[in-house]
Amino acid sequence: MCKDFLSAISNLNFKIREVLYHIKDEIKKNTQEICIKVNKPLTIFTNNKSFFISKNGELSYKADESLIATQEDIFETMKILYNLSSIHDKIKNGFITLKDGHRVGLCGTATISEGKIINVSDVSSINLRISREIKGCSDPIFDILGTNIENTIVIGAPSSGKTTILRDISRRISTTVLNGHLVKTVVIDERGEIASIYNGIPQKDIGFCDVLSNFSKNEGISRAIRTLSPQIIVCDEIGNDEDLNIINESLSCGVKMIFSMHANNLDEISKSYRIRNILSSGLLKNLVLLNDKSNPGTIKNIFKINHKI
Repeated sequence: MCKDFLSAISNLNFKIREVLYHIKDEIKKNTQEICIKVNKPLTIFTNNKSFFISKNGELSYKADESLIATQEDIFETMKILYNLSSIHDKIKNGFITLKDGHRVGLCGTATISEGKIINVSDVSSINLRISREIKGCSDPIFDILGTNIENTIVIGAPSSGKTTILRDISRRISTTVLNGHLVKTVVIDERGEIASIYNGIPQKDIGFCDVLSNFSKNEGISRAIRTLSPQIIVCDEIGNDEDLNIINESLSCGVKMIFSMHANNLDEISKSYRIRNILSSGLLKNLVLLNDKSNPGTIKNIFKINHKI
């Protein structure tokens, strides 16, 4: 039951790993993030609480009873991460996606060349987000929409389970047979979190999807359309105007898509110009709103976009 947690902490240095190994299984199952800050208490974040961790793996709300992470802990963990293959280009973006889809966020000093960040050094904190697979979490969506799931936007706050939902949608839709044919589905996995490709093998169950891993959305969507003849393209985290433009362009060309964007609630949806822009195109059919991170990977509501949201 704790395999995701154990897989994630295997990327940390021995001292931190051993302490985390001894926390209670119930906490392991509910841990979403682990934060290691130099000269600060070791902290974990569950669905609805945060705790400091003592040297013997006990939970505490008191910082003076907790294990203090040192610069050596950060250094040793970074050595482990640097020993992984092909991470330099990811480090310059401030995060690393690990085997099994876990994500490490890094805080440190940016090295800039010609106006672009080329590296992050002097790392002062590491935030490890644990990736979990919840098969069946998209069932409520299919119960309502059936196979009419194309051109759907999934909206949720950070850590609300958007990637988890998209992964399960990809699994289900790519294994669906319509008119005697499987639905050809392509996942643009820009950050390597949906399918978690490792040595060419998906670590997560994404059904029969083709996966373009570590491609930007712009390049990935263009390549998919040119070479893979997809019926549906799935991608995560539309976060900037370039992403928005390629999504709008693709929808306008008749490409069917399922993708996610950040917003905490309906009020934020109405205020986000990116979300308003894409909804105003008239090309999307459905909006799926997730619950917050206290209940990740669950559906709050599903709207038909031609109705008032």
